[in-house]
Amino acid sequence: MREALGAESSILFAQVKKANSDHKVEPETNLLRSKHFHIGKPVYLGNVATRLLSQLSQPDTPFFAQPPSFNEQIWRFTCKSSSLSISVESISYWGFGLFNSGYLNRIEITGPIQERARVFYDLVAALSHNPWEFKHQRHARKVMQKDSISIEKNEKSWRYLLQVASSHLEEQIAIMAERAKLVEKRVASNNDVDDSDQQMTQASLQSALHDLEVARSAHADDNSPAVERALARVEASLINADPSTQLELDKEAQHESQIDGHVLQLGDSDIDEKVDIVDLSEDDEEDEELSAEDVNLVDYSQINEEE
Repeated sequence: MREALGAESSILFAQVKKANSDHKVEPETNLLRSKHFHIGKPVYLGNVATRLLSQLSQPDTPFFAQPPSFNEQIWRFTCKSSSLSISVESISYWGFGLFNSGYLNRIEITGPIQERARVFYDLVAALSHNPWEFKHQRHARKVMQKDSISIEKNEKSWRYLLQVASSHLEEQIAIMAERAKLVEKRVASNNDVDDSDQQMTQASLQSALHDLEVARSAHADDNSPAVERALARVEASLINADPSTQLELDKEAQHESQIDGHVLQLGDSDIDEKVDIVDLSEDDEEDEELSAEDVNLVDYSQINEEE
């Protein structure tokens, strides 16, 4: 799955388990509405699409490029969330859609790999089943052949993205744990504080270590929101224990926000020989006004050129 790391989009198929008429499609705009909307045709989103939308961060209202017609479970909508573009298509792949188990969703998400992986990671955690396990495999294979995807490849894609998201969370926990060790060393070596301040510092440090364990437990349960909340508490406790931690965090944030590139250090002989430096600054002499004699010379040269 190395090629997937550089891919700009992911196409995954998911088995739909349940579908209820909890939404409508507004006929004039083809936008998704609740079932209490005064007009519109019912649409059966299904548990996969509903859970997917709930995992997105401030998504746009889904637009139905293919609204439901006679069969409310056949449709396709698109929406955007931050830097992600999402397309979900509901397909009847067995039994003419007479049962919920006869539907699958084709999900295509375009955007940064980490954000894509996080969406699918949270989606699987929110579902009560593995979405890559299909009720009617033989018919599912026929549908996936249109995208040159097999059931086995589809499952590998799911698991790969889950691993990417899990590894990212694990890395965040490891970074915060290392930061906690550094703060603990600084606190232990600082003997110029009062006993009351020392007690407050130790309490904050113990609170940070406790929340680190909470983050690890949440990660084991595939609960990424709980991991982020715990890490946020760890960061706050470390700042209370050692205010200099805030300065380090600010430096890291500033470094990450800088534009990627190279900074040339002038004075290096190797660089000076290879790089042409163009001085675009203006000299003070060039800003002086032309004298009457200079103007006559300029006009005379122009006359010669015209002749």
